[in-house]
Amino acid sequence: MKKGVIIFWSILVVTAGARLTFSFYQRRPDIGPCLKSVVSGIGNISQDPELKETGQVLTISVEDMHIDTAGIVSAVGIVSAAKCPNDLNIRAKAKLYPRFVYGDKVNFSGKLTAPFDFRGDDGRSFDYRGYLAKDDVYYEIKSANVTTVSTSSKGISISSILFSIKRGFVANLGRVLGEPYAALASGLAVGDKTSLGPQLLQDFRNVGLIHIVVLSGFSMAIIVDALRRSLSFLPRVASIIVGMVTIILFAISVGAGVTVVRACSMASLALFADLSRRDYNVVRALIFVGLIMLIQNPLILLHDPAFDITFAATSGLILLGPSIRKRLGWIPEKFDLRGAVAATLATQIFVSPLTVYMMGQFSLIGVFANILVLPFIPLTMLAIFLTGVTGFLPTIFMAPILAIISRVFGWGAHLLLAYELFIVQNCARVPFASLHVPQFSGWFVVAFYAIFVGVYWYRRTGSS
Repeated sequence: MKKGVIIFWSILVVTAGARLTFSFYQRRPDIGPCLKSVVSGIGNISQDPELKETGQVLTISVEDMHIDTAGIVSAVGIVSAAKCPNDLNIRAKAKLYPRFVYGDKVNFSGKLTAPFDFRGDDGRSFDYRGYLAKDDVYYEIKSANVTTVSTSSKGISISSILFSIKRGFVANLGRVLGEPYAALASGLAVGDKTSLGPQLLQDFRNVGLIHIVVLSGFSMAIIVDALRRSLSFLPRVASIIVGMVTIILFAISVGAGVTVVRACSMASLALFADLSRRDYNVVRALIFVGLIMLIQNPLILLHDPAFDITFAATSGLILLGPSIRKRLGWIPEKFDLRGAVAATLATQIFVSPLTVYMMGQFSLIGVFANILVLPFIPLTMLAIFLTGVTGFLPTIFMAPILAIISRVFGWGAHLLLAYELFIVQNCARVPFASLHVPQFSGWFVVAFYAIFVGVYWYRRTGSS
């Protein structure tokens, strides 16, 4: 390996390690008497709101905030103007209506508290405080009164336009498909956080298909592949540049979660390698993207399960997928069935230690359910895309009759989504579909991956 390459990778590793080390000393900002007090303030909605069955979850960038009382009274009288720090992001849960959007300037009020970690019956805890801290959110209002001061206070921006298009797309799906099909379609296509309901979500977990409810790496791979095929009519350089720009815009529109950032970054690197006519090494690309993401935000390593799971799944697909596929010669190649089985087994093997440690569940029927569902996901996503996009036609051309086009595609999407929900719900009802695993030390997970990497490296260097 060349000296320059060694220096480059060394700088990345050391920088990521330093950022991770310093993140352990990061402390929650002190807000003094404002904590556990009823506060009022004004701020901007800085992220696309998360819609749930019981309300909206808003991230508000505070401009001004104060305690509702006139001041803090002590033995010597009023000693404070009851002002609160303004350079804060708070998480506020509001009623489902009226709806708020990214960029709205709002008034808010409610009791300001620090989040606390959740603990399950089996002793497992979820580091909710760390999960919010990774997004620079340290305080929340669980029941907030929120009113709009002005809309689009940040002016017209790329983010606001993209979020608006996404909301319209999701609304089109809701009008045509109905629930719970629209919720599943939104999760598959754009990673919308609309709730499927606790029981159905648990069914997806039990059968090992929870990754299709959100915009997973698998879904992103389908989107990127479809994008490249659709741009094949353009000249080579133009198709690559348009593809890279489209990937970036799509990542912004769906909220740029860690799974999306990882998948889009690797796809962009592959396109850049194609543009510069360089060899694309997927293992190096995965490590590079992971280090860059840690340098940008080191808290995601320990506080965002999606980051760990997406990298484990991708690593399994890269490192285990080809060797497993070679051993599945008895499975036909038709409809890429062998590839689907190999990919499912590879990702399940590599992700299971993490998911079992985090959630305490091991799906015994997961491989079977994935094999029945995953081959239909690309066609499902195409039908969803056509349903959502053609839903804009009546507005664009001022012709309500064109709504029939969206409904025609919606019938196909509904049929496919109904099949997938049927598989999930019936597989979840199979006795012992999932196995509960008692809590265990996270060092066993570390040991599993360390042993695997050691064996893989030994076999690779030994064979060469």
